[in-house]
Amino acid sequence: MIRINLLSEAKVVAARKRAPLIPTGAKLNNFLFFGAFGLGLAYVIVMGLTLLSRRSQLDEEIVKARLEADRLKSIIEEVKEYEDKKASLEAKIQLINALKTNQKGPVRLMDEISKALPDLVWLTVLDVSGNQITMRGKTLSPNAVATYLENLKKSPFFAEPVFKSLGQDGGTSGTYTWEMTLIFNPSAILASAPGPAPAPTPPVEKKGKGA
Repeated sequence: MIRINLLSEAKVVAARKRAPLIPTGAKLNNFLFFGAFGLGLAYVIVMGLTLLSRRSQLDEEIVKARLEADRLKSIIEEVKEYEDKKASLEAKIQLINALKTNQKGPVRLMDEISKALPDLVWLTVLDVSGNQITMRGKTLSPNAVATYLENLKKSPFFAEPVFKSLGQDGGTSGTYTWEMTLIFNPSAILASAPGPAPAPTPPVEKKGKGA
């Protein structure tokens, strides 16, 4: 004979029906632990992906920056080469101008001194040391020497003309001996050099009334 304990089964079913929907006790602790672990793991994964993406962007920016630096380096080298050529050309131009000045200086110096020389005054000694000029001479009139000094002051080729001495010679000749110093300005030679002639203006064709 088979006996079925319906009472025990009814108690099990009733216990199952009375079980709470929200876990409690150890089950709740386990649920919270695994939930927090899952959230933490998700956060770590998201942050890792974000950092990897940011690192990739930084790598691209570094590559672009290096390419730009290489491009700018070539431009800087070209500019430096241009500046070196410009400086070399300017030095050559200055050398040419200095040579021209040295060639024209003595000739122009004598020409300007002669042009400023008035009547009754003549030179006996002309000493040039660099740009410093010392002149000695004779005159029949002190006023004529003063005129010579004023003429030299008006010339752009000379500066600081100064009388050093003026005295009458002994005897009955009636002459005076004089001495003066002045500074020669060779840069005025280049400033006074004529520039290139302007290009001729092409003639304007006049049209007739019937044109």
